[in-house]
Amino acid sequence: MKTEKQIVCITCPQGCLITVCGDDMTGEIDCVEGNSCPRGKAYAENEFCRPLRILTSSVKTEGSDVPLVPVRTRTAIPKELIFTGMEVIRRLTVKGDVECGDVIVPDFLGTGVDLIASGSAKAV
Repeated sequence: MKTEKQIVCITCPQGCLITVCGDDMTGEIDCVEGNSCPRGKAYAENEFCRPLRILTSSVKTEGSDVPLVPVRTRTAIPKELIFTGMEVIRRLTVKGDVECGDVIVPDFLGTGVDLIASGSAKAV
């Protein structure tokens, strides 16, 4: 089904309003208008077909000096998995020492992207 979407680009501070025309079910894009740079065009095309986001949150700790440790996905995951990811994170608990960059969950939600610590916790 042919659709037209207006997307505000977030790749730079300009915030171009980009119009993308095409079939969002098949990913076929007919036109992209309103971008000021090639990065904006690439962002709008990706956002039209399959939006991606980096998931950030906090995980409970046990036996650590802090009650929570911040986590994030190493790279972006499909936007439609954000709420499922938050449910998984809500049930997680890490124990002992955690260093920034440690893998908390490898291949998070089968995306091939690791959930990593973006902060530290020391065991007590």
